[in-house]
Amino acid sequence: MPIEVTLVKGQDGALRPASAADQEHMGKFKTGQAVRVSVTQIKSRSLQHHKLFFGGLITLAMDYYEPPGGLVTSAERQTLANFASWLDIQGGNTGAIRRAQGEFMADLEHRRALKMEAPEKSVEAFLEWLKLETGHYDLISTPRGVVKRTRSINFNSLDEDGFRDFYRRCFSVIWRFVLYRAFPDEHEAQNAIDQLLQFG
Repeated sequence: MPIEVTLVKGQDGALRPASAADQEHMGKFKTGQAVRVSVTQIKSRSLQHHKLFFGGLITLAMDYYEPPGGLVTSAERQTLANFASWLDIQGGNTGAIRRAQGEFMADLEHRRALKMEAPEKSVEAFLEWLKLETGHYDLISTPRGVVKRTRSINFNSLDEDGFRDFYRRCFSVIWRFVLYRAFPDEHEAQNAIDQLLQFG
């Protein structure tokens, strides 16, 4: 699958990654490894968008995002919690089923951790999740049913209004899931992003 990376030409003529996310993508290639590159010059406004999104919002989000421990999904947790609550109510609401559910989840996490290593956090995985959460995908019909295929976030194809809308939706999701723990309000989080851009 092709990797999209934004590079900036430096004073010495060398092309360098424009953001930490681009640096992560470039880190996948070994030194001396040949790669085929197709070059598209982007608008200067698109580069500003790229820096605001990757150098600001995504960089800040990755600084504060910590993947949940274990290999149990939130859907599994929620389903089991709902079932345990229902059983508890049916049995007289003593709380015993809910306590057993907590112990079962801890044991399940432990057993899964022994079998497989938890994935490390990465910008690429975070972006894929973010696109799904913001609705930046197309629905595709397959023999196994309808699936979501995320769209490209090439800022060259977004006009000013399109970028503002995409950024606003991403900021909202990142605030709800990550940044609300670290900042008193959304305004302070945006100030931190602006500071990152000034010093980056």
